[in-house]
Amino acid sequence: MEYNPYDILGVSPAASKAEIAKAVAVAMKQKKHPVDIIAKAQKSLLKPEERIIGDYLRPILPTIKNFKYSDLSPLLQPAPTLVLLSEFDALEQAIAQSAEEERLEREPLPINLSELFIEGITACKEGLYPKAIKHLEDYCQGCTDHNSKDYIQVQIWLVRAYQMSGNLKRAIALCQLLTSHTHPQVQSWATNTLLMLSKEVSHV
Repeated sequence: MEYNPYDILGVSPAASKAEIAKAVAVAMKQKKHPVDIIAKAQKSLLKPEERIIGDYLRPILPTIKNFKYSDLSPLLQPAPTLVLLSEFDALEQAIAQSAEEERLEREPLPINLSELFIEGITACKEGLYPKAIKHLEDYCQGCTDHNSKDYIQVQIWLVRAYQMSGNLKRAIALCQLLTSHTHPQVQSWATNTLLMLSKEVSHV
């Protein structure tokens, strides 16, 4: 239904049969539309099933016509090519490298306790705190004598490594454990360090 019968005859959806007949006569005199179009409009409005179609199409027909004559040529143009910025060229490699580093951090290093001890403390002195933490934590996991001098020393260096790497929560948690150590000097050191770390946290 290219033309809505209501618009052809100029009547409302509530028009009666008499009003439709009168509108047909007026439309014939005005000759704005061909005779066959006027006759078809009259026929549509007099048949209930076709009049329902006219009622439905009346609000959306103008939109359909506008769309029919719209310029859709831009849709025929080829899609633009996606160009990736050069700084993202190595993104996948960087992600893979980061994932591998995380995996290695979770796995114990294949070296003995004495090497872990030396490498961990050396790395901490050199300011290589992530490396120091890895070596010192692995040492703590592998050492069974928690009252040994080396184990206590590693724990103290580990507190410093946590602190200097910005992980104050882990440094404080380890200090809290050391405050209950059996050795009085370790308790004293842990208590004083814990007080200092608490002040650092309050200023963050």
